Amino acid sequence: MAKARAKSTNLFEEGVERTREVIHQIGEDLEEIQKRAEKRRKELEKTAERRIQKLRTELRKNRWVKQAEKRGKELEKAADQRRKDFEKRATRLRKEIESSAPVQRVQELRADAEKAFVEQVEALLENLRIASQGEVQKLERKVNGLQRKTVGQAELEKLERKINTLQRRIRELENSQAA
Repeated sequence: MAKARAKSTNLFEEGVERTREVIHQIGEDLEEIQKRAEKRRKELEKTAERRIQKLRTELRKNRWVKQAEKRGKELEKAADQRRKDFEKRATRLRKEIESSAPVQRVQELRADAEKAFVEQVEALLENLRIASQGEVQKLERKVNGLQRKTVGQAELEKLERKINTLQRRIRELENSQAA
């Protein structure tokens, strides 16, 4: 019975060992297959690229393709020229319109209307005793300046207090040394 159990254990261990060997061999074979597949893929890519280049070269030699390329370049030049001509015309028309008498008159009227509006608003604010934005900004600048001066004054007062304290201590030291 012990022999049967030992034999059974040996068979089991041999089976496990053989399974490991087979798995290891499968892994190595798989790596080899992957390497070959990668190599083949690269070869196919190179071959395809060469064929594409060859087709392009042959197509460029074809008179229909040459004519189509030539016609495409001509159309592109024509389109560029039309675009430039259109831009020139648009610029010229804009300048003509801006310098025309009606446009000039409208601009003058607009400037006059803006000026009259500003004057009316200022008069209204003055009558209502409301400060305009410009006046508020002036006052803010003055307040900021005064605040800076006030801060400077406060610092001077602090320094004066420190000086007075130091002078008092010096007198005390002198009095204690004299006594």
